[in-house]
Amino acid sequence: MAGVKWGFEAEFIQSCNCDYGCPCNFNGYPTHGNCEALNAYRIREGKFGKVRLDGVKFAIGSWWPKAIHEGNGTGALYVDPGATAEQRNAIEEIWAGKHGGGAFEIFPKTFANTHPTKLAKIKFVYDGHDSFFKVDGVGEVRSTHIKNPVTGEEFEGSIELPNGIAWKHAQVTSIKKWQLKDGDLDFTHENTSGFVTIVRFSDKGCIE
Repeated sequence: MAGVKWGFEAEFIQSCNCDYGCPCNFNGYPTHGNCEALNAYRIREGKFGKVRLDGVKFAIGSWWPKAIHEGNGTGALYVDPGATAEQRNAIEEIWAGKHGGGAFEIFPKTFANTHPTKLAKIKFVYDGHDSFFKVDGVGEVRSTHIKNPVTGEEFEGSIELPNGIAWKHAQVTSIKKWQLKDGDLDFTHENTSGFVTIVRFSDKGCIE
């Protein structure tokens, strides 16, 4: 199946264990020396070869002992059971980095271990800063505005990354709580870095 043409537009919610904004986006090292993340996509429309991907929901759990580019990471894929067998296979193929696609091609090369794909019900609500998702039996991510520590006022900002491999424009959020508990992927965080955006990918990479 190597070389399958694919593409999709999706709502995307990202969390990690770094401080707001995440220094990794600016060629820096992770705030606490390692990287932990749980991210999710809800595809608005897309295709993998002849397989339609509209409506498919999936999440990715990740851990690296140091910076992502230093490798030795662990990755896990969770697909909502609403996906057909063909759609699930397509997502597995994309996530494994077999068909290009920016972050989808690069990140798998940094994994030393990958969990078997799990089917898990995913509740996904995309509402700007107040987006959230829950992967049944695995974890959840709840996003909100960053709050001014003095006045309590809500902060709104965005980041532009013209050469971004995971997204090129995103709203910066505070992940007021997120957790992932799946074997060796076991962590809980509050008030860490988050992003929400609409992304477009193809086998050529991140389009926007």
